[in-house]
Amino acid sequence: MMVLSLDMYSRLTDGVEAALDKADRAAAEDNRRMTHEEVFGSLRKKINV
Repeated sequence: MMVLSLDMYSRLTDGVEAALDKADRAAAEDNRRMTHEEVFGSLRKKINV
Protein backbone atom coordinates (compact mmCIF):
# COMPACT_ATOMS: atom_id res chain seq x y z
CA MET A 1 0.00 0.00 0.00
CA MET A 2 1.14 3.51 -0.63
CA VAL A 3 -0.22 6.95 0.03
CA LEU A 4 -0.31 9.68 -2.62
CA SER A 5 -1.56 13.19 -2.50
CA LEU A 6 -4.53 13.92 -4.71
CA ASP A 7 -2.29 16.13 -6.85
CA MET A 8 0.26 13.34 -7.39
CA TYR A 9 -2.48 10.81 -8.15
CA SER A 10 -3.96 13.20 -10.71
CA ARG A 11 -0.58 13.67 -12.37
CA LEU A 12 -0.17 9.90 -12.62
CA THR A 13 -3.63 9.25 -14.06
CA ASP A 14 -4.38 12.31 -16.21
CA GLY A 15 -2.70 10.81 -19.28
CA VAL A 16 -4.71 7.62 -18.96
CA GLU A 17 -7.95 9.54 -18.50
CA ALA A 18 -7.19 11.65 -21.57
CA ALA A 19 -6.46 8.54 -23.66
CA LEU A 20 -9.70 6.89 -22.52
CA ASP A 21 -11.66 10.05 -23.34
CA LYS A 22 -10.09 10.12 -26.81
CA ALA A 23 -10.95 6.44 -27.35
CA ASP A 24 -14.55 7.05 -26.24
CA ARG A 25 -14.90 9.93 -28.72
CA ALA A 26 -13.42 7.83 -31.53
CA ALA A 27 -15.79 4.95 -30.75
CA ALA A 28 -18.78 7.30 -30.74
CA GLU A 29 -17.84 8.58 -34.21
CA ASP A 30 -17.18 5.16 -35.79
CA ASN A 31 -19.72 2.34 -35.97
CA ARG A 32 -17.15 -0.37 -36.75
CA ARG A 33 -16.73 -2.93 -33.99
CA MET A 34 -14.28 -5.81 -33.72
CA THR A 35 -14.58 -9.04 -31.78
CA HIS A 36 -12.07 -10.05 -29.15
CA GLU A 37 -10.64 -12.62 -31.57
CA GLU A 38 -10.20 -10.02 -34.32
CA VAL A 39 -8.38 -7.58 -32.07
CA PHE A 40 -6.07 -10.02 -30.35
CA GLY A 41 -5.54 -12.14 -33.46
CA SER A 42 -4.31 -9.05 -35.30
CA LEU A 43 -2.00 -8.14 -32.41
CA ARG A 44 -0.61 -11.68 -32.23
CA LYS A 45 0.17 -11.61 -35.95
CA LYS A 46 2.08 -8.35 -35.52
CA ILE A 47 4.03 -9.66 -32.54
CA ASN A 48 4.88 -13.02 -34.08
CA VAL A 49 6.24 -11.66 -37.35
